[in-house]
Amino acid sequence: MADLNDFKNKDTKFTGTTGQRVSVGATGTRVNETGRLRFNTSTNLLEYYTGTLWKSIDAPPTIVTFSVDGVTASTSQFVDRTASGNASIIITGSLFSSGATVDFLGAGGSNISASTVTVNSASQLTALIPHSSFLAAQEPYDIKVTNPSGLSAQLDNCLSVDAAPVFATASGSLGSIRGGDVIPDGGSLSSAAATDPDGDTITYSITSGALPTGLSLNSSTGAITGTPTTPGSDTTSTFTVSASTTSQTQSRSFSITVRVPVVTSFTSTGSFNYTVPSGITRVQVLVLAGGGAGNNIGGGGGGGGVVIHNSYPVTPGGTVPGSVGSGAPQPGSSNHGVPTQGNRGSDSVFGALTAKGGGGTRSWNAQNGGVSPESPGGSGGGGTGQDQGGTATQPSTSNPGATNYGFPGARGGDGGGNNGTTGAGQHSAGGGGGAGGAGGHPSQTGPGNTTTNQQAGRYGGNGLLSTISGSSVYYGGGGGGSSHVSGFNVGNIPGGAGNEPAGTVGQGGGAGVTNRGGGGGGGHYPEHNGAAGGPGIVIVRA
Repeated sequence: MADLNDFKNKDTKFTGTTGQRVSVGATGTRVNETGRLRFNTSTNLLEYYTGTLWKSIDAPPTIVTFSVDGVTASTSQFVDRTASGNASIIITGSLFSSGATVDFLGAGGSNISASTVTVNSASQLTALIPHSSFLAAQEPYDIKVTNPSGLSAQLDNCLSVDAAPVFATASGSLGSIRGGDVIPDGGSLSSAAATDPDGDTITYSITSGALPTGLSLNSSTGAITGTPTTPGSDTTSTFTVSASTTSQTQSRSFSITVRVPVVTSFTSTGSFNYTVPSGITRVQVLVLAGGGAGNNIGGGGGGGGVVIHNSYPVTPGGTVPGSVGSGAPQPGSSNHGVPTQGNRGSDSVFGALTAKGGGGTRSWNAQNGGVSPESPGGSGGGGTGQDQGGTATQPSTSNPGATNYGFPGARGGDGGGNNGTTGAGQHSAGGGGGAGGAGGHPSQTGPGNTTTNQQAGRYGGNGLLSTISGSSVYYGGGGGGSSHVSGFNVGNIPGGAGNEPAGTVGQGGGAGVTNRGGGGGGGHYPEHNGAAGGPGIVIVRA
């Protein structure tokens, strides 16, 4: 006999818009019966029983973009494994469920899971994981979000490992430098450069503030170079340097102070003590020795040797001993045909730095002017009136970290010698060596060689041009050589008498300029004896 239930609700049609009601209950109230369909209030999902297990009915989540540590969201990001703490990875998409998990799948099969996952909404979740968990050998990583239903979304090859550049110097002052110093040659600053742990190329830029006027940042090396403009008062400039690779940027704030230089000049011959200002650890120093004396019908005296140290170490508040060398005195008169030796200038000293005095020269008929063992020159004496006149060179001296300047004098005149015959070199002599260049000799073209039988002495060597005192000054010019004709003792920069300007015509033996270390000019027989050398100087720029 048929049962009513065999006929009841057959081919039932569901109508309306509100949907059909199914059983509702928590996981603990399930009835394990095949074909059961219910809404699980524990998981907030529909579920059904297969006869062996309950399965949730769900739609998979999606991943649209993600962001690492606040970087603008995209589908491709970098993580810095060297950073401390956790990486904060915000994932945006849809259908994220409470209890979702986040995994990072390494290219080499090494997978890691987020230590904390917060589902902010159905469209956003935040995963925290230690930066150090990521390995460069496993990049690129996939990101996988799995809902409690087991359904998941995955963004492939989206996360690479790249460390940010690391600055060599902590934020703060890079140093204090003097206005007008050439950086780095004349002063030093701490490094504003960085290194990249991955070996990536770094590009540098100033992203806020500005460097002191006159300085610039090398975009490839991070080096700060140039010559800062001297301010009216000590001035500190603050700026930010950014070091960027293709994926990472690191920025750091620095400052540089440009100081107004304090110049101290020691001009009196003899000993002195320099007192170092407080806070000063390095100074720039010019040490100029006394010039050598010229001789009667001889070559010009050698200019005083110059030593320049652009970053000499000192103790703040301490003292540095030194001395200023005197110029060589004028030699006595010489009998025609009797050779005499010109005097050598005295050395100048500052601490461990020594500038050698300029060499004196011998009179007209000595074959080896300026090379006598008694008269080695800091810059060298000039040649004699013979066609084989000699030179003197700077003796060996040790000045660590400094630059020595000084050139030998020229040889004597070519041609006529001293036998009374005509010729470009008759009774003439070479110029003394200067701190900035060698002295000339009479056979060279120039003033004094324009007329036959007017055998003028040749230029002294150039002095060394320096602005350490705040203005352009030549130091250690060589004296001009003597001439056979009165009034043709011609010098170069600074002239035959060791003075300025170029082309100065000495009256046969002009003296070297005081505190310029110039060599004395050679004298014309019989009107003038050779001249004295000029005293030296020591200049300290703090």
